[in-house]
Amino acid sequence: MELERLELELRHRTPWEAADLGLPWLRRWRGPVYRAWFATFIPFNLLLFLALWRWPLVAAMVAWWCKPLFDRVLLKVYAEAAFGQPPGLGAVWRSLPDLCRRTGLVGALTWGRGDMARSFHLPVHQLERQRGKAAKSRRKVLGYKARGCAFWLTFLCSNFSACLQISIILLLELLWPSEAPAVFDWQALFHGDSGLWESLLSHLAWVFGESLVEPFYVAAGFALYLNRRNDLEGWDIELGFRQLARRVAAERRGQGLGRAAGLASLGLAGLLLAQYPLDGHAAEPTAASGPEVPPSPAKQAIQAVLADPVFGHKVEDWEWHRRDEDDGASSRRDAPDLAWLHQIVEWIAEGIRLSGYVAAAVLAGGFGVLLYRYRGMWPGRAPNTRRVPSTLFGLDVRPESLPEDIALAAGRLLDAGSVLPALSLLYRGALVALIHGHGVDFLPGDTEDDCRTRVRGRIDPGAEAYFAGLLAAWSLAAYAHATPPPAQLQALCADWPRHFAGRGAV
Repeated sequence: MELERLELELRHRTPWEAADLGLPWLRRWRGPVYRAWFATFIPFNLLLFLALWRWPLVAAMVAWWCKPLFDRVLLKVYAEAAFGQPPGLGAVWRSLPDLCRRTGLVGALTWGRGDMARSFHLPVHQLERQRGKAAKSRRKVLGYKARGCAFWLTFLCSNFSACLQISIILLLELLWPSEAPAVFDWQALFHGDSGLWESLLSHLAWVFGESLVEPFYVAAGFALYLNRRNDLEGWDIELGFRQLARRVAAERRGQGLGRAAGLASLGLAGLLLAQYPLDGHAAEPTAASGPEVPPSPAKQAIQAVLADPVFGHKVEDWEWHRRDEDDGASSRRDAPDLAWLHQIVEWIAEGIRLSGYVAAAVLAGGFGVLLYRYRGMWPGRAPNTRRVPSTLFGLDVRPESLPEDIALAAGRLLDAGSVLPALSLLYRGALVALIHGHGVDFLPGDTEDDCRTRVRGRIDPGAEAYFAGLLAAWSLAAYAHATPPPAQLQALCADWPRHFAGRGAV
């Protein structure tokens, strides 16, 4: 690795300090990062929603499940930008087949989808190309002091993305005119009865939140990975030695000519002196082998440390052991027996683990219940036959129980002074039209507000406003025993055919 090209100041950082580098990196390389993100993530969601527009919940789940693919696109941009060469859109598109085949994407979309340190482990698969046991061992070494930070990074980013999605919808509701129909129905969303508009708005809000959070999430995980490798491999020390070597080499090159001349002079003088022997006889050569010099005390201590089997081995021990007392030290008072405390801690840990299993089972069961409840919405599955009720709230909602001309019959009742029967006839006719003509399903325990909520977004705004006015007049006459204004009653009779005639009422 060419550490000199790495656009990062290599030094020791805490895991949280390293994760904070994700935000400066995102600001610095926001151009290539968001170009790659918008060129891949946005078209994918658009095509997915168009293909599964009848099942918006399925489209949202598929888009969320495929996020690891686009994390690999972001990591490619960050990895190349960190060395001063951010890729263009053409390079990103050309790399997509390789990112799908050789980066462990299949595992990331199956058994590894619930990895809570996904962005931290991603460089192991994508950049180091580790697989199987080698990848598992590598993740264990890297996560020794950083996995906790990576876990909380995933947890916080996921919740922040959800908060952004909800905040965007609430902001739109806050700015929406109060006179207009509600822009979003939370109750219908949680009951699975949301219309196409609510599903599209929720999906757009999720895409917006992910576009703000996910680039930072990948950058923070990559920075955490680089910081951990720097701690393990000493990149900062190696780079410091390289810079020192270059500085020394430059100084030596500056003094090269003078030193070369001096060495040449000394060599010439040595040759001249070698031609004339010194006076006297040369000393007898020393013996080839003299007495062995005993090692110094320091060397003996070093050899003793290296010979110790504990040296060079790392052992993880999670049991309590009493520390040995020094030789010659005065006997200390025996520590109290804390075996009971150790047993309590073990019980608490076992309880937490069992609670985790129970929570996982509850979540899995709840997910299964949701899948069974909305099984009629699965792709490729024919919807179940609807069970059309014959009575609702004590009202007969069979089409054959209504007259041929509901508006005319209601007008005659009004002329005869029967206000409540006239409103009841209009109400029943509207319910029959909504059930048989618009496919709205009402429950026996629904109130007038529940009916208004179930109708919202299922019919045109004019019919929705008429139905709200009819419910208000019906509630006033049925529960408050008050008579609505005659003009309002006449308008309800006159406008009924325009909104509900020909929709299964008769």
